[in-house]
Amino acid sequence: MAIVSLFESLAYEILSAEEKFLNNPKDFHSLETSVKSSTESFAAAFLGEVLTSLNDQIYKSSWRKGKYIVQRQDSRTLISSVGDITFDCTYYKSIGKGRHFTHLVEDVIGLDRNEKFTEDAEAAILEEAVRTSYAEASRVLPSKQTITKTTVLNKVHGIAEEIPDIIYAEPKSVPYLFIEADEDHVAEQHGKEDCSDNKSFISKLVYIYEYKQEVPGISGRNELVNKYYFGGLYPGTDGTKKLWDRVWRFIDTNYNTDEIKRIFISGDAAGWIKSGTSYIPNSVFCADKYHLMQYINNAASQMLDEKDLVKNELWHILNSRRKDSKKRFDRYTKKMMRSAKKPEKIEQLRAYVLGDWRAVRRTMSNRYVKGCSAESHVSHVLSDRLSSRPMGWSQTGADRMSKLRCYDRNRGREKIIDLVRYCRENQKLAATGTEDITPSKIRVGEIIAEHYDQSRSYIDRIQAHFVDGTAKKIASVREQLWNL
Repeated sequence: MAIVSLFESLAYEILSAEEKFLNNPKDFHSLETSVKSSTESFAAAFLGEVLTSLNDQIYKSSWRKGKYIVQRQDSRTLISSVGDITFDCTYYKSIGKGRHFTHLVEDVIGLDRNEKFTEDAEAAILEEAVRTSYAEASRVLPSKQTITKTTVLNKVHGIAEEIPDIIYAEPKSVPYLFIEADEDHVAEQHGKEDCSDNKSFISKLVYIYEYKQEVPGISGRNELVNKYYFGGLYPGTDGTKKLWDRVWRFIDTNYNTDEIKRIFISGDAAGWIKSGTSYIPNSVFCADKYHLMQYINNAASQMLDEKDLVKNELWHILNSRRKDSKKRFDRYTKKMMRSAKKPEKIEQLRAYVLGDWRAVRRTMSNRYVKGCSAESHVSHVLSDRLSSRPMGWSQTGADRMSKLRCYDRNRGREKIIDLVRYCRENQKLAATGTEDITPSKIRVGEIIAEHYDQSRSYIDRIQAHFVDGTAKKIASVREQLWNL
């Protein structure tokens, strides 16, 4: 009858809170916090009773008696999204050869013996960590247990290195696909007080979309349609190959590639971005117009009073259809260097444009390439959490956080629970040796029936007190109205 007692305790607490509120209606905050605290405490205790009841049914089952013998009676506490769940957890030893020891109730619910969090609690921690900090995430759960920043860090690091991508119900048919890429420079944490020699590494971001369309009601602003993000460190040549192979796998799985006329890859002149054309069939590289504009502005500013004139001439040459445009650009920028205060600014422009002339021209002339927004996407997806504020990251932490941020963008925060489940399965946290245990074999139906009977008993008992409670509420409300 423990469940009935929990219901009675909950009813008493929330009705007491209601009575206090009716005596002072202006203090609604106290009513809200009291009811929230009472319902969370009830939920945690109820979950504990359910698991204790499940443990008891396993203990009584004839199936268990033929395979396992009791070693001791333990108590287990789990941190959940509603508080700490405490339940009985009997420890068993298997009978016969190949003996092993286990808590069967943990095996049945798929809980690793070292796990301290429920799936929902872990998802809540990751949901907070993806947008704020480890410190804030450690305080998100209503638990009396100590949850440290290191605990949150371990949960982030525990995310699978490779997360399965979405698979559409049906492959799509589109004439063109667009890929944009850029990187974020992340400060590396080394644990030293002196950060003057702090190094950094890059986290890569690649995203796919089908086309751009204008945002309704906002003139001049476009949005990317059906975008999908890929992120992580992916260091070195092998890492770059792994990233682009993943991108192509996503395209090949979700699109009818035979019907794609061209795939445009846009970004700055970083080697890992340009190498995408080696891994993505039927693709061409387009220079990032944002960086091109930066280089032109920096170079033109060296000409002082002729700044605007030089800028216009540079854009004119790049947009020209003349066959000698490349030679004209070369001659013109060499002439600029003779009078430039900082010639290196002009050399940067020359290296960017002449180093990949065809990609720059493609960006300027192809009607399907309408700019590259990779810089802003890196800012919102990666930098906002990894580098916009002074902080240091381990490479594992930055990699997993990058993947988590992309997962959040692709599927939504409410789907992080699916990621938690996948990662736990991927890490093989479920206990072994009890694969043949199913809820039906331990007769969960009997538990349901028992709880139903208790609930009916509770309903009958609570109704006997309902009239008196209503009378008190009416009297209290009348008193408050009289005092207005």
